[in-house]
Amino acid sequence: MSAKPKGKLIIIGGAEEKHREGQMEILEEVSRHAHKGNGKLVVVTVATQFPEELAETYTQVFNGLGISKIDVLDIRTRSDAQLEENVNKVKGASAIFFTGGDQLRITSQIGDSPVFQCMQERYIDGATIAGTSAGAAAMPETMLVAGPGDESNRLWALDMAPGLGFIKDAVIDSHFAERGRMGRLLGAVAQNPKNLGLGIDEDTAVYVQNQDFFEVLGSGAVYVVDGSGITFSSLSEKNAEGVLSVYDVKLHVLSRGDCFDLSSRQPTFAVKKEKLEAKEA
Repeated sequence: MSAKPKGKLIIIGGAEEKHREGQMEILEEVSRHAHKGNGKLVVVTVATQFPEELAETYTQVFNGLGISKIDVLDIRTRSDAQLEENVNKVKGASAIFFTGGDQLRITSQIGDSPVFQCMQERYIDGATIAGTSAGAAAMPETMLVAGPGDESNRLWALDMAPGLGFIKDAVIDSHFAERGRMGRLLGAVAQNPKNLGLGIDEDTAVYVQNQDFFEVLGSGAVYVVDGSGITFSSLSEKNAEGVLSVYDVKLHVLSRGDCFDLSSRQPTFAVKKEKLEAKEA
């Protein structure tokens, strides 16, 4: 994407609240953005092996939040992503929501397809792109695909792949505290410290505006791993093996309402939602 997007991102750590009235802050935010423009929301189930079940779940939830114009985009093969009828579902969407599942299914089935190119155009023109779990992990240019989440990172353990590229210079891990994924996020950042690591808890999201700032939504925490100051990692050693060693990593832990400046890589204590929205206006 050469032009700076006008759209927003809502990147969700998975298991967002779907049922308790007054507790669905994250999906309410998605709905708020879907109401803009023509009020159309597209639910993308490409990541999951259970598209009908997830489509029904999210359709019911978003209907309950006041969204009446909902299209389900179920891509099972790359040929599906070429079909004009599927491209037309994306056209004019105010918000596009990726469900969870397997992030490699997302990129392998829609990457650089007419459907995905239309999504990029909608994002540049102002549509909101949201994704939960695998849908969150696929958002950056480089995505974390696999690796053990409950132990210290081993040098051979991570599986990385190209992502969708909606957010630059970041790598994202979901279900973060719940599955003990700090070790693998550190490993992902150590592979390329240019990328900021974002570990997002369940029922938690980052709301990204203008590719400049994000605000934390939901009930958990967002862990920001900044490797720009790393002075040593064993990845650079000849014949490296065993547990990863990495020195001088910076960590921030953010909760609801906290904001983070992606350009300066610093929490912005004085910049809360109202200031971000003023910037947007």
